[in-house]
Formats: sequence, C-alpha cells, structure tokens
Amino acid sequence: MTWSTRRRSRRRLARDVLLLATALACAGLAGWMLVRGDEDAANQIATVGSLFVGFVSLLLALADFFRHEPAAPDPAALADDLAVVVEEQWRDEATARGLRDPRVLPLAWTATDRDVAHLPRTAHARVLRVRLGGRLDGRFEDVIARLADGYRNLPGRRLVAIGEPGSGKSVLAILLTLGLLAGRESGAPVPVLLPASSWDPVREPLDDWIVGTLALPYYSSRPEIPRTLLAHGLLLPVLDGLDEIPESARRSAIRGINAAIGAERPVVVTCRAAEYEDLIRGGAPALREAPVIEVSPVSADDVIAYLRDVDWPPGTDWSPVCARLRSAGGGPVADALSTPLMVTSARLVYQRLRRDPAELLDGSRFDCRFAVEQHLTDRLIDAAYAPGPGPTGSTGRDGPWTAAQARTWLTFLARYLHDHRERDLAWWRMSERLLSPWFPPAIGVLAGLVLGVGALAWIVLTGALGAEARGDFPVIGGFVGGGFALLSVIVWYGVPGNTPGRLSFTVQGSLGRLRRGFRAGVTLTAFAAAPVLLVLAGATALSTPDGPGSFAAVEDYCVMGGVAGCLAVVTGLALAAHDWLNAPPHHAAQVSPGGSIAQDRRSALAGAALAGCVVAATGLLGWYAGVLSGAWLARALNDWVGWPGTPDLALLAGSRWQTVVEPFGGNVFVLTGVTMALPGAVFGLLLLLTRAWPRYVLTRLFLAARGRLPLRLTGFLADARRRGLLRQSGGVHQFRHVRLQETLAGHPMYPTDEPPPAPSRTVRRRLVLTAGAATALTAAVGNGARDGSSQVFPASAPLDTVAFHPAGETRLAIGAEDGTVWVWDYARDPRPRGGRPLRRGEGHEPVYGLAFHPWHPILAVGHNSAVEIWHTRHRRTVRPRGRDGPGTFSSAIVAFSPGGELFAAGKDSELAVWDTAAADGCPASPLTREIGQFSGLVFDPATHEPVTLDSTGRVRRHSVTGKITRLFATAHPRQVDEGFAGLTVDATGDAYAFVREVREYTREIWGFPAGSRRPELWTRDRRTGAWAPARWPWPVSADTVALSPNGRLLALARTDDHETHVWARTPAGALVHLDTLTGHTGPVQGMAFSPAGDLLATACLDGTVRLWRTEPWLRRLS
Repeated sequence: MTWSTRRRSRRRLARDVLLLATALACAGLAGWMLVRGDEDAANQIATVGSLFVGFVSLLLALADFFRHEPAAPDPAALADDLAVVVEEQWRDEATARGLRDPRVLPLAWTATDRDVAHLPRTAHARVLRVRLGGRLDGRFEDVIARLADGYRNLPGRRLVAIGEPGSGKSVLAILLTLGLLAGRESGAPVPVLLPASSWDPVREPLDDWIVGTLALPYYSSRPEIPRTLLAHGLLLPVLDGLDEIPESARRSAIRGINAAIGAERPVVVTCRAAEYEDLIRGGAPALREAPVIEVSPVSADDVIAYLRDVDWPPGTDWSPVCARLRSAGGGPVADALSTPLMVTSARLVYQRLRRDPAELLDGSRFDCRFAVEQHLTDRLIDAAYAPGPGPTGSTGRDGPWTAAQARTWLTFLARYLHDHRERDLAWWRMSERLLSPWFPPAIGVLAGLVLGVGALAWIVLTGALGAEARGDFPVIGGFVGGGFALLSVIVWYGVPGNTPGRLSFTVQGSLGRLRRGFRAGVTLTAFAAAPVLLVLAGATALSTPDGPGSFAAVEDYCVMGGVAGCLAVVTGLALAAHDWLNAPPHHAAQVSPGGSIAQDRRSALAGAALAGCVVAATGLLGWYAGVLSGAWLARALNDWVGWPGTPDLALLAGSRWQTVVEPFGGNVFVLTGVTMALPGAVFGLLLLLTRAWPRYVLTRLFLAARGRLPLRLTGFLADARRRGLLRQSGGVHQFRHVRLQETLAGHPMYPTDEPPPAPSRTVRRRLVLTAGAATALTAAVGNGARDGSSQVFPASAPLDTVAFHPAGETRLAIGAEDGTVWVWDYARDPRPRGGRPLRRGEGHEPVYGLAFHPWHPILAVGHNSAVEIWHTRHRRTVRPRGRDGPGTFSSAIVAFSPGGELFAAGKDSELAVWDTAAADGCPASPLTREIGQFSGLVFDPATHEPVTLDSTGRVRRHSVTGKITRLFATAHPRQVDEGFAGLTVDATGDAYAFVREVREYTREIWGFPAGSRRPELWTRDRRTGAWAPARWPWPVSADTVALSPNGRLLALARTDDHETHVWARTPAGALVHLDTLTGHTGPVQGMAFSPAGDLLATACLDGTVRLWRTEPWLRRLS
C-alpha cells in the first residue's frame, strides 16, 4: 500500500467517525426533546441545531472541493508541452545569434581521428561504422533536419561533439536541438540543451541536476513535472560545455554521466577536444562507445567568402589578409581566423571601428595566434557600441550607453562571475553575493524611518492623541521604525533569497497549499514568540506585587499566551493566502531573464498584497481574540474568581473589547491605521523581502549608486545581447564566449590614466550640490592635510614590510603583523580591494623580511618562526633541496643577490648564504654560515656579495669563501647603549642608510634629545674610496629608512607623527628636505623604492600600503 493510499484511508475513517458522532448526537438530542416535552425550547434547539448542521455540511463540502487533487497528467502531453516552449526558446536564440542568416559562416564536422571512441561491434565482431561528417551550409531548416537525421541513425542515440575553443560546439548543439524538436513526433523524448557549467558533479547526481535545471526556469522551481518526464524516459539531455566544469570536478562528471545513462539512455555531450581526450583516457565505458565528431577549423576559402559578403565601410581592404590566408603558411592570422568565434569577431571589429585589417599582418605586434585573438577580443566592446552600421542595420548611436560605460559594467559582471566560478548571470543570486553586510540594516533603518514618520503623520493629521501626547511622538516613531528595522534584518538574514516564481492559481489542490502555508506561519510565529514570551513572563513574575502565583500574574500569563496563539493563527492565515497563489504549474513557461523578472514581480506583489490584506483584516480581531481567550482561560482555571464572578462570556467579551480599543480614544482613523493599515503594510513589506525581485531591485539601486552597474540593468543586458556581447540560456545571461569573460575579468575596471566614468550626466548634475556640501564640510572640520599618494592597497591586518620585484615587474610583496602576505600587481590592479593573500597568517608571527627572486616566480618570506620559499604563480610553498634549507632557519631578514645566484638570511646570532643557481631559483645548499649579531642585510650591487649591519654599527661585506671586508663603522660614544637596524643600499653600492637607536641616555648626544632614533647616511668617495657620514642640517629622527636606487632620495618615517619625510642629497653632498607625506593614520613600519626609482611604497599599521610617485621630488630637486 502506498503512502497516498494510506492517507486516503485515514481521511475516510475520520470522516466516517465524524458522521457517526454527529448522527448519535442528533439522535440523543431528539430523544431528549421528546422526553422533555417543552415545545418552545425544542423549537429553539432544533433551529440552532439545523443551523449548525448546515454550517458543518457546508464546511465539509468546501473541504472536499478544495482537497480534490487534479488527475495526474499524461507524461506524453507534458513532454509535448515542454517541447513547444523549448523550441520557441532556442529558435529565438538562434535568431539572436544570426544563425538563420543566409550568409552565416559555414560550419563543418567529421569523425575525429583522436583515440576517444570505441564503437560497438556487431554479433560477428565487426565495428559498426556510421557516417558522421557534415557541413552547416544552405537553408537553416534543411541544415538542422540533416543534422537531426544523422543523429537518429546512430545506434545508441549517443553523440559527443568536440573541438577547439570558439569552434562552434555550442552552435552545433543548438542546431541539433532544434532539428530534433522540428522532427519530433508526439510523445517522443524532448531534447533539452543544458549548460554543464552550472553542474557540480561532486555533490549532485546528473539526474537531480537535470531536474533542478529544468524546474527553475520552466516550472517555477517545482521539480514534479521534470522528474516525471525523466522517469518516463522523455528527456534527451544535451550537455553543452563539459570543459567548463572546474577541472577538479571533471572526473566526477564523467563518472556521473556513465552512472546515469547506463546502457540505453541517449545523451549528447560537447567538450573541448584536449580536455575530453584527457578525461576519456581515464576510463568511461558508456561514453567511449559513443561516436565522437570533431568540429573542423574553418577553411580559408570559407573565411574569404564570408568576409567578401560583408558590407564593409569605404577603405576597408581585406586583400592582404586574404592573400595571407591562401598561402601555405598563413601564420598567426590564419590560425586565429580558423574558428567561427574569431572570424565573426573580426567582422564586428573591422566593420564598426573602421580600422585597417592589414594590421593583423604586423609580425612585431601579432607574433602568435593568441596575440591576434586577444587583439580582437579586447576590441569587441568598442566595436559593438561604435556608431555606424550595426548588427541591426541602424546608423549612429543606437542606445543610451557608451562603450566606456559598457566596458566598466561588463568588467564588473565578468569579475563577479569569475569570483564565483560561474558562467550564468542569474539575477536572483546577485543580492546575496554583491550587497554589503551592512546594506540590510541600512535598508531596514531607512524603511523603518519612513514607516515611523508615516505613523506620526497619520496621528498628527487625525489629531488622535491630542496635543498633550506630543512628547510621546519620538517613542512612538522609534517603536514603529525600530521594530520594522529589526524585523526586516531578521527576515533578510533568516530567509535566504528565493528563486524566481510565477503567479499560478487554481482552485484544485487549494487545501494542501492552504494547509502548508498555515503550518509554516504558525511554526514561524511560535519560534519567534517563544523567547519573547519567556522574557515577558519573567518580567511579569518579578513585577507583580502579589507574587508570580497571584491571579493577576496568571491572567497576564494566559493573555500573553492567548495573544501569541491568535497572532500565530493570523500569520498562518496570511501565509496560507500567500501560498494559495503559488499553485504548482501544469505547463512549461517561456523563459527569458526579463520574463522571469516580470513573472516574479507579479507573483511577489500579488502574494504580498493578499497576505497584507489578510493581516489587516484579521490582525485586530486576532489581538482581541487573544486577550479574550486569555482572560477566559485564567478565570476558568481559577473558578471564575474576581470580576465578573460568573461564567458570563458576554460581559467578559465586552470588557475586553473596551480594553483593546481604549488606547485609541475612540478615533476610528487611528484605530484603522494602527491596527489594520500599519500591520498589513509591515507584513506585506517583510514578505516582499523574502522574494527574489525586491532584492534584485535593491541590489540594482545599490550598485547603480556606486557606479558599478547601470540603473536599467535589465535593459542594458538585453541591449548587450542584441549587440552580440552576451547570449541567453534560459532565464540567465552568459558572455558570448568564456574567452570574453576571462579577458574582462583580468582587466582593470577603469583605465589607469583616466578616472572612472560617471554613470550619466543627470547623476553628475544631481551630485553637484552634495559634492559642494561635502567639500565645505571637509574644509571646515579637516586639518588641511591631503593624501598625495597615487595608489592604495587596503589590507585586512596591520602591515610591517614591503618589497618591490627587483627585475622591473609591477609587483609588490606585502607582509602583515599576523603573518599574512599579499602580492599586488599595481599596474594590472590599480584599485585593489585587498585580494586573495598568497599566505594566510595563523597568529602573531609578524613578517619582517620579503625578497623576490629576480628571474623566477619565487618569494622568500622571513618571520619569527622560519624562512618560507613561496612559488607566486602556483601559490604554494616550495620545499628546498637539501637538509639544511632555509626552512630550518628562523629569520627576520632575507635577500636575493641581484643576479639571483645567492640567497641570504640573517638573524640576531647567525648569517647563512645558500646557492640558488638551479633552474627553479630555490635555495639548494648552504655555502657559508657565520656567527654574529646581525640587524641588517643587503647584497652589494657591484660584487653580488652579502653586506650586513651588526649590533656594533659595523657594515661589512661577506664572501662565500668566508672572507669578511669591513666597509665602515660608526663612532661609539662612551657610556651609551646603541642599536642599529634597517640597512638599505642604492643601486651602485656607493651609499648605505640605516637607523641608529640610542637606548640609554643621561644627556643629549650631538644635539639629539635623549631617547631618539636617528638616520645614518654613509657615502663613498669614488676617487679615494673613503666612506663618510652625511651631515644633517638639523636634528632628524626616524624609525624606518629607505634609499632610492640612484642614492639621491631618502625616505624617513617616524612613529610619533605618522608622517613620512622625503630628503634629497644634492650633488654637493648636502641634505635638503623635500616633502612631508601625509595619508597614513598610523606608524609606517616598512618602506621601499621601486627598482626604477619612480615609486616609493610605504606599509603602515593602519592596514594600508600607499604608492608615491617620485617624479615631483626629482623635478623639484633639479
């Protein structure tokens, strides 16, 4: 017996018991009336009893009507219905992609020569051969018909299509889907094209993913119909883009497909050739028996014929390129123009931008296929939005957006998709991923403020509370606004964003939906009210004068419980009405991003309006019923002690009604507003916050205000699709190819030499007054200091050190107090937001030393525990060869030699030097170890030998053979304890700078106050070779120093004033102060000049790294 059969049996038993009890009650009542003999009383009882029986009969009839479930639909009819919608969807997409254009670029395919298929054998052990070659040429309907006929002739109805990136595999899948749909017979399986990029095969079986993927766009996320179709074998999955699944999950995808299709189910799979060959090599019995076709490169003749058919602007000459294509060795341009993606991209770029195609033959610019492809991809957006003849045949600017705006917004979307490893731009997922955590509270406070002001305005306009109650207005407004703000935040975070729905209503099956919604409302209210009731009960028990067991306390307990129960019923009724409009769909719906937004908007507004009306209509009655039931229960439990003394429900009901309405002073307007309009509006708004469309609207407004996306995002995406930059797959948008998405994700959002473009001229005008007011306020309260840095890196922890890449790459290593290390490419990412760290800190282990290898992607990290060698490209540590590697050496200072052949690490008591001349640049074996007190370490630029600063102020050069040469030593006054740190050198080795610290003081030393740290700058006379310290014009103190490569600039940072001072050394040797850098709000702990000397980087405990351009200082010095 099935579960549904048992449920029907229980319902029938309950109905029979109820009817029997009613019959017995009626018989007993009739006998009592006959024995009593009182005609008047009998007539009254009969009248009331007849009314009751009629009411119960009506309820039973309504329950039976609403409970009636519709008959199970025919699976074949469901399949036919889905086929119509799917065919309409993909015909529209084919039209949008220009596949129905007679001048479309021909697409050819043939059976692959790769070892990726083992075709089945006949009973006589002969391999079954099938003709798999084909060509997309001719009328659209004929092409898709031929393709479908070829597929139907396959023995197992399984096919794999492979090819190079951009070769047209997705187009082939669309054409096959349309061909099978066009020739489909009634009741046959429905081909459904599904993008495999959204499948997580590690956690989701293939069948479950197919059901969920079809349920979301076509059936309002209800899986019943797709599961029925799958169970009856009426779905033919066409899995497009198996290579777009993350590499770590592709093996699981192959296993999932093999397990799902078994030996009989048909399937079509598309994948890149190299990826499929790698995957199938590991073993896939079911897929290995499927024939494999490979999309062929576009022939030179087809490319030339296609380009000749295009209406080019005057002066556009493709003759040199065509000649190169005809030649035997076409070179990079021929390789690039061998895929439909690049050919159509070239057509768009050179038709709209009016450039000379002959530039593609420039070998210095385009020395490989990738360079040509990247050149075309980089210019797609400019071409799509360029004025002139466009894809629709229009001229001039045909949209409200410019290419610069489109590039900014599409770059943001590409980065968003890249960060979440997705290709589908699902509008309903944006709110939970792109909104700041502070946005929901801010929206709650803003909406609460509006509601509070509205409530107060209602009270003032109606004059309900009188002038004497105006002192309570802040309390009333705060209660309304604050309560809504709190509830909205709870709802936002407590109810995750829903998937899109659509308004669907039917009377049949209403009882199940009403019961489900009512149960959800009661349960939700019970969970929310339980802690509140406990707090209120405790407060009542402590505040009641007669004690927690007195009648007054018991009545309060009962009233609180009764009100909570009745409000739970009100909430249950409201959610029941809301779910009543969410009937499971019986037909598939046409899907598109704009259509799903409109459907969810209608569903959200209708559901919230109906639920709000239910709350408005029943809220006051529910409150009153709770007060009355609580008062009645308290008296019933205490034998009706106190007023009214007898179980007179009429007196008690009238008294409690007055208790409920008395606070409103008999004012109908206030009673209506506070007890009906306000609760209904609040409940409706809270219910709206649980739906996808309102959250999408709020997300769109938030991102538009920040300039990240346009205000009319839906229209912009539709326009981008019309221009060929996006494509549509069901209810989501995708970039036309993953290559475009990856290109945009890797580019900065704004050009480095231009400010971010304003969203629109109207917005700019509206911001004028705000900007002026902000400027005036800043001038009034500011201290006059301005941040002069050119770029800022915001980290998540206080920072200690920085290091530039020594070979001129635009990368900067950043170390934090907690051990975190970032590598920032400040040229590619001029406006970073922290980024993903290379190394995550695990506690208090400050990074004091960072050093890049000049030629290999190696970064040495020195901290209190050890020296770690990191591979910056693979983002992992590298285990050095040998047993005495740097990992066993705790150090704070590290350095690579200028040529990369040596690596040195120093600590308070030891210096070690390793050989790094191997191919990977990692330290191999220690060459020398020396004992001493080392506080500074660099490499001599001339000799490539390590130079150290020890605790006695001596600067010495060490050779790998153990020879030590002292360069110079500072003077030591008597009775003074000194320390030295922060050794830095210029690019020639003729200037060294460090910090000298006086730790114990009894008097001033050389004009410096006791307890100071002062910088030392030593230079060498090239004629005599003698070293001498530079003279400061006045006493200068510093905690951190940095010396520029040319030795002319010296940066000094102090911890007491959070400023960095820039000094310069004139050709005569004098030191002059050039600038004071402001912008940090904490002590600067690390500084470094770039190898070219054009930038100064400062790392601060305020969690930022700032870059400063040195050009103004050098210009002032000259």
